[in-house]
Amino acid sequence: MKIVYSQLQRLLPSLKNLGPKQIADRLTYLGHFNDSLTKTKNDTIIGLEIRQNRGDCLSYYGIARELSPLFGPLNLPEIKTIPSISKTPLDISINSPDNVYRLQAIRLSGLKNKDSSSLPQIKKILLAHDIRPINAIVDITNYIMLFWGIPCHAFDTKKSGLSLIWEQNRNKYSSFTTLDGSHLKPEPETLMVNSPKQALSLSFLGGQSSAIQKNSTDIIIEMAVYHPSRVRQDSRFLKISTEAGIRLDKFLDPELIPPAFSSLVYLILKHCGGQVNSQLFSYYPPIKKTQKILFRPQLVSSFAGINIPTPFCLTILKKIGCLVEKNKKAYLVTPPSLRPDIRLEEDLIEEVIRYFGYEKIPTNEVLSQKDSPDITPSLVSLICTLQNILTSFGYDEIRSWPLVNQKMIVDPKTVIYTQNSINSKYPALRQSIIPSLINQKKQYSRFKLENQQFFEIGKIYYQEKKGDYQEKYSLAFHHPNSVQLQKNLDKLLAYFHLNQDLLMNPLLLSKQKNDSYVEIILDNLVHQISPQDLCLDFSTKKYTAYELERQIITLDANLNFKSKKDPKKILKKYVKILKDKLWQIKITDIYFDQKTQKYRYTLQVSYFALNDKSAKKLHLKTFNLG
Repeated sequence: MKIVYSQLQRLLPSLKNLGPKQIADRLTYLGHFNDSLTKTKNDTIIGLEIRQNRGDCLSYYGIARELSPLFGPLNLPEIKTIPSISKTPLDISINSPDNVYRLQAIRLSGLKNKDSSSLPQIKKILLAHDIRPINAIVDITNYIMLFWGIPCHAFDTKKSGLSLIWEQNRNKYSSFTTLDGSHLKPEPETLMVNSPKQALSLSFLGGQSSAIQKNSTDIIIEMAVYHPSRVRQDSRFLKISTEAGIRLDKFLDPELIPPAFSSLVYLILKHCGGQVNSQLFSYYPPIKKTQKILFRPQLVSSFAGINIPTPFCLTILKKIGCLVEKNKKAYLVTPPSLRPDIRLEEDLIEEVIRYFGYEKIPTNEVLSQKDSPDITPSLVSLICTLQNILTSFGYDEIRSWPLVNQKMIVDPKTVIYTQNSINSKYPALRQSIIPSLINQKKQYSRFKLENQQFFEIGKIYYQEKKGDYQEKYSLAFHHPNSVQLQKNLDKLLAYFHLNQDLLMNPLLLSKQKNDSYVEIILDNLVHQISPQDLCLDFSTKKYTAYELERQIITLDANLNFKSKKDPKKILKKYVKILKDKLWQIKITDIYFDQKTQKYRYTLQVSYFALNDKSAKKLHLKTFNLG
């Protein structure tokens, strides 16, 4: 999107005290990135990259509205009412109502079309936007599109006739000739504007058969907003991109059509003479009302990380056109029709922060710590704890399919069969994980991998009675030595302070295959375990939850020793030295260097509550790396 700076100044007079670079930077802070500043003889053209789906910002009016909360009210040109001289209705049919959101049209007669040179200001703006000036009527329609963001078309009635039909092609026309003479093949679904005898226009591109010429005196002009998906599909299929199509394939505001269309009529009559020769045709079916959004101003500061006062929040929302109503301790906000992108409370929060200024949010300060209650479900904590414990025992974790074959069914009376199974050989849901582990054991044996110990945590499924479907988490693990398996089970129970007698309940535990497989139903077990034993770090049993509001800096360090060291002692030493500045420390590699005959231990250290500079300084000092 390009903006001629002098044109923007007319809409916002307060910009006269500011330079184009300042406004370009401000638009960047608002989210419309400035990608170029081009100086001409007497002006500056600001290039913008409109990344959001903001059709309103593809116009001078839209960009001026974006700036108006910061730089004062808009100074719009006078919008005069269309004179209602004629009582003759226009013969217009809308045969595709689902694709036409709003439409206005009128007939003008007795016009004296002129060269583009007669409109120097409009010609200047069109050239800045790389649009070729043609004649006064065509140039005005293009200028209105740039100013208001709503495309419009003009039809020479001597060519098109007085009847217009908005319809989908439905194989009615096999070809369509554009204004530049290109021949297109419309799809059956392509939205078109036709006369009863010929194709006249696409929704986003005019046609040669009704083009405005220098000698055109009698025209029908129209302005419409369409279903954006329809325009987008038509444009992509025909492989044509136009300025009109770029705007119409976004959600445009139907409420803008009356002022934009009045401006179009006024400018044509002003510069080309003539008179209105029909009634105003207006099509605007009922649309859904904009939903009110609950807005809590205090959340804005939470999202931004800095204090943004409530009065500022409410003032900005009103300035961008929102209707704000008090609702107990919060507010109900109705966005303007121009902003269909505002749908959620988070969208309102974003608007406030945009206008407060992203640049005011500090980037070089360490944020404070905030302890938060742990809301992790107990079952999730139990699963994570079990994974830590079993991997520390030397077990590998596996994942297997929840679908099983007939041989793997434990109890035919409680089995659940699937409908439309993705594999006919596996028609049922597993009732136990142990059959899956047995299959895994066979797989290891095929690859000559003996004495493997592994576990799986997953879901099992069964019916307690017909139609009463159960879905529960289960743990199953295998060790080739049944004595060692029992020892590991005992250690597991000891960690959770559970009595062996508790697991005598068949609803909790089962064993198979010479006691080398054990399975525990976790949903039934979790209620027997103290919350203090459900933690991710089973070695320290720290179960405080943190909301990370400060950065964590992670650095590596290599330590060299002449002899092999106990990794636990190394970690314990540095945990004691670093204390509350340490978030996490672990050994990622142990390597014996043949050349130096030394053992190298690589540590990964994560620092908490320090900025980058302080963390590096402490790291160098602690590990003698300076």
